[in-house]
Amino acid sequence: MPDLIRVWKEMDIADIEKHLLIAGEVSGDCSSCRELGINYSSAKSCPKCGNEFKYIATRFHEIKKIKQKRPDLIFIDFEDYKKTTGKIKAKGLFF
Repeated sequence: MPDLIRVWKEMDIADIEKHLLIAGEVSGDCSSCRELGINYSSAKSCPKCGNEFKYIATRFHEIKKIKQKRPDLIFIDFEDYKKTTGKIKAKGLFF
């Protein structure tokens, strides 16, 4: 597998939030409905809400390993995702 490099691109955070699979050490979570225990190695959609996964992020740093298992998904930096969604939520509190 070639080396990975971060690239910044403007994206629709609402689309990411609806279609993001968050990979943990053992299983994944759906960012849309918060369903836990999803097999991130093979799940194409959330078993609870049915949303199709287009993106994947991880709380730990096994990016290459996850990309090898899920080359069909766009990898999102989890810290960037948390920072952006946090800003949106904070802005909603003040306006």
